[in-house]
Amino acid sequence: MKSASPQHNYLIFSDVHLGADLVQHVRPWTVARLKQVARVDRDLCAMLDWYRERADPKHPWRLVIAGDLVDFIGMSIAPSPDTAPSLNDEERVFGLGSSRDHAAIKMRAVAARHRPVFERLAAFLHDGHSIALVRGNHDVDFYWDEAQEAFREAILDHLPPHCPSEERADSVTRIRFFPWFYYEEGLLYVEHGHQFDAMCAYHHPLKPLSPLDPRRIGWSFADLLFRRVVRPTPGLGSEGHEHRSFVSYVRLALSLGLGGAFRLFVRYVSTTLLALRTWRSHLGARARALREDHDLQFAVIAARSKVGIDRLQALAALWRRPVTTGGWSVLRSMFMDRLLLLATVAILVPLLGVLIPIQFWLWVSGALLAVVLAYQGWSRRERKRDLDPAIHMHLAAHHIGRILDARYVLMGHTHTAMASRVGDCTTYVNLGNWGTDEVDEDHDEPTRTHFVVRWELDRPRATFLRWDPKAGSPRPGPTLPPEPGDIATKRM
Repeated sequence: MKSASPQHNYLIFSDVHLGADLVQHVRPWTVARLKQVARVDRDLCAMLDWYRERADPKHPWRLVIAGDLVDFIGMSIAPSPDTAPSLNDEERVFGLGSSRDHAAIKMRAVAARHRPVFERLAAFLHDGHSIALVRGNHDVDFYWDEAQEAFREAILDHLPPHCPSEERADSVTRIRFFPWFYYEEGLLYVEHGHQFDAMCAYHHPLKPLSPLDPRRIGWSFADLLFRRVVRPTPGLGSEGHEHRSFVSYVRLALSLGLGGAFRLFVRYVSTTLLALRTWRSHLGARARALREDHDLQFAVIAARSKVGIDRLQALAALWRRPVTTGGWSVLRSMFMDRLLLLATVAILVPLLGVLIPIQFWLWVSGALLAVVLAYQGWSRRERKRDLDPAIHMHLAAHHIGRILDARYVLMGHTHTAMASRVGDCTTYVNLGNWGTDEVDEDHDEPTRTHFVVRWELDRPRATFLRWDPKAGSPRPGPTLPPEPGDIATKRM
């Protein structure tokens, strides 16, 4: 493993979900609970201040945010007269969407709602530190230059008013966006991890535009569910779909009353049809053009990260196939495959009863029952594989450690903080979460975990910590495995 360059100390966290509280267009009942959101701002600001005060002059901090800092997907911001000309029918119902101008508006709304966070980020830059943002699935809108510029402006607006123009320009250069991963050879590999989740993966993550409308982001299957089913439905949380059965949806619908049940049914079916339309759109000429543009981005990232194209392609080969790659996988994820199977059996049974002699009815019925039970079991297993990304992320970290020289492979996405050895010289760390994309539902407290690397005597010392709001300081987090060898030792 090659030696890393001791230029920076690193402070790394993931999944803050700023803006997840901006949902009143479709969830107006959440207004009464917005005070809870202030806890995220307060805790995150306290943590940033704590590390600023303990900075090493020789090794300035590099703050690496491993995706989902901003929750563009989860926002439901009401359209305004200024945005009316650019709206499509879906955006009139569910709020501003994913076009470049809507992304910039959302970013400015987040900066206004979470002003203390952007004040601390500005102070962080003013002290000479730097910020690296890795794109996640909830902030895929950072693909747009307009969203990135709105983020930079939100920070620069909070620099001291007397700050010279040269210093402001220098601060801008210390904010960098990474569309896929952040990599320090011999030390760190950081990505969000959603491409290892079939529900959240994008067909062309480096060119995440929709073949149906290239002026907008091509949302993943989970994005469609989140925006069109979860957000407008009382009692349904952001993590509801993967933990629900079809029967639980029926129970939820009944609890909403006749009108609520009908609206949920319409949203459920229309979202399924849109997901099927998305699948079909990725078979056409527009999708092929997007795929070609996507593949051209490998050369750009190779030059920027100093990782060869062959290794980038090996990394990309680890990605899961999105659910919207196949029509049947869409139906399976929405339980409709089982309904279709049962409907087919209901048609076949009386038909076969007419066509087949009575002495064979028992055998035929048994065969049909065996087919139904076997398919139900297979469908349940496949759906679970699509809905639970943790095992795929763990396996991907193992392979990443073999493709690249990285002592630590860090991801977010699952909101579950953990650390484990995945190779002789590689440790996988899931960074947990700082915020949540829920406002009105009961949910687990954020882990408030973060990963710190400090250089001591020209050697990196890594710690995995948990912020303690009551103590106002970090505490030990999940235990890291023993150090995987000397960082200067070459891999044989």
